Amino acid sequence: MLRKSNYKQLDALGHGGFGSTFLILEKATQKKLVWKKITLVNQEARRMAQEEANNMQRVQSDFLVAYLGCFEEEGEFYILQEYCDKGDLRKYEKQLKDMGVIITEDKVWDLFAQMAEALHCLHEMDLIHCDLKPENIFMTGPFQIKLGDLGLAKVSMGVTQYQTKIGGTPYYFAPELISQKEYERLRLQTIETDMFAVGVIFYEIMAQKHPFAGSLKTSFN
Repeated sequence: MLRKSNYKQLDALGHGGFGSTFLILEKATQKKLVWKKITLVNQEARRMAQEEANNMQRVQSDFLVAYLGCFEEEGEFYILQEYCDKGDLRKYEKQLKDMGVIITEDKVWDLFAQMAEALHCLHEMDLIHCDLKPENIFMTGPFQIKLGDLGLAKVSMGVTQYQTKIGGTPYYFAPELISQKEYERLRLQTIETDMFAVGVIFYEIMAQKHPFAGSLKTSFN
């Protein structure tokens, strides 16, 4: 039975709008894992936490962060997952920029192929990620990546879209998700908007800058 006492919490890894992630140690095996801890402030939070765990469980793939279980204890919901010890794609981008190195074309294609496999797995299961960005693409080795954080993933209802309150990171939104007047209104997030975000991510990797850097501030104000 999974319980909090089976693990030792080590370091904070990240904080978001829907939970925080921590590096933990499984006491029985001395293996490092990660848990996402979500405070259950109401029934909606519980529903969303369970939905994220369910999504991770049903889309197992070598190109997705592995789901290892979940449990609820003392008003907190915990999602256990594998630890990707090489950081994320944002960290890798920064390392390239700091060293003044441009990534080679063959390495770009290698990373892109892995990303395409990860998204294909999600989309085949009628899931739209909705929050693709470098911080959600984790590295487990040299040029080995895994897609994670399904906290905003939505079921596409068996077709190609699902209407929801907009979620995600605006800097990776497709143009149809951006409106100066209606930013908080319901929008369509689709397989196509996932793919647009992938394009932005890989432009950043290659050019070491955002493709719309000059106009982003105006667009989101």
